[in-house]
Amino acid sequence: MSEVNNGVVCLYGIGAGQVASLYVQSYSVSSGFNNTGTVVDEEGNTVTARYDDRRSELTVEGVAKLTSVPQLGANITFTAKTASAYPAGAASVSFSGTVTKVDDRGTSKGFVSVSITAESYELITY
Repeated sequence: MSEVNNGVVCLYGIGAGQVASLYVQSYSVSSGFNNTGTVVDEEGNTVTARYDDRRSELTVEGVAKLTSVPQLGANITFTAKTASAYPAGAASVSFSGTVTKVDDRGTSKGFVSVSITAESYELITY
């Protein structure tokens, strides 16, 4: 089906084929610093703040196509729509990391859904 856009064109959808065994329904990428520290002066005011070791976390939700899904400890790659991941310390749309959690949910009148969580640290190559 061909889309029709009116007004300002914005990013839409997820993109096909992101995780081979899932029909991806949603994803989120959250990035922050894994190592932070502050120094306060004698009056309790923060005078120094240090932020180091960028860490990104990916969560993918989808409907299972197959019985096999990415396994704990496996590497996973994913392409986000915005530069919200930090491989090698620079903002990027490409996430690469290690699967750290897999949730499987089934219902009596519904499709099996799977949630996969993965972590990535800026100085680790995946």
